[in-house]
Amino acid sequence: MEVLFFGGSFNPPHLGHRHVIETISKFYPNDLLYICPNFVSPLKKTGKEFRANEIWELCLSEFESFLSEKVILWDEEIKKRNTSYTVDSLHLLQNLHPNSQISLVIGEDNLSSFDLWKSYREILILVKMVVVVRRETSFPNEVFIPDFFPKSKITVLANPVLPISSTEIRQVLNGNLVTEYLLPKTRELALKFLNAKDNGGPK
Repeated sequence: MEVLFFGGSFNPPHLGHRHVIETISKFYPNDLLYICPNFVSPLKKTGKEFRANEIWELCLSEFESFLSEKVILWDEEIKKRNTSYTVDSLHLLQNLHPNSQISLVIGEDNLSSFDLWKSYREILILVKMVVVVRRETSFPNEVFIPDFFPKSKITVLANPVLPISSTEIRQVLNGNLVTEYLLPKTRELALKFLNAKDNGGPK
């Protein structure tokens, strides 16, 4: 059994993230998938619209149908108030599963900036594979892999392209979150959290 790690801001979690989870579950049905939301992302300079506990609740709502013994929502990073680094979480996963190989799941759009990640060379040594989920390049077209990636460490999946990002969904139009890519229950929860802030609730 292998262990796959899928981290991110999930600000908010949405259809695109569900697509990644569904894709990994399809290609790796016998392996463990850890979904790990963070609260402070090292490469994102702006703050989050949602607090840590809100992101956790939104993830529980949006990913509810996937969560199981093999698909685990992991709170290792979201419970921290300082910056989370993937390399640290991967080491912890290795300690939790000493007899398993660890792979890292990323979107195609993360490839070009991967060399900016903390200890990215160490990550490439630590993981069995970097599993790339297509976001921009439709199969069977080849995804561009930067030279700093060892080709033996890259697996690009043949998933359909679903070009949706949290940034796009977070666009505010007339004060309302663009929410058509969230499940109805998650959408209601997200709007509840945002409305509480607009009405003077906790920031």
